[in-house]
Amino acid sequence: MATVRARYEKGVLTPLEPLDLAEGAEVTVSVEGHNGAKADQQDAEGTLDRMLALVREMERTIPPEEWDVLPRDLAKNKKHYLYGHPKVED
Repeated sequence: MATVRARYEKGVLTPLEPLDLAEGAEVTVSVEGHNGAKADQQDAEGTLDRMLALVREMERTIPPEEWDVLPRDLAKNKKHYLYGHPKVED
């Protein structure tokens, strides 16, 4: 088995280095990389979906009564609660 880089142009994959294959040999190709904007957007959306699923799973592990004891200004004053910085007032 060999791993080679190739360029995709006009519907054809062209190896970027010589291959030690007999003329007419059939091979199996696995595509790992891509540079297309649509594929990048799909990757980003897939990553976002996985992150949201992880957050939802973590959220389910926190008992409902624990959400009630969180400070209402936690997002705005996270540095205060985490590091003791002065509170940001409205």
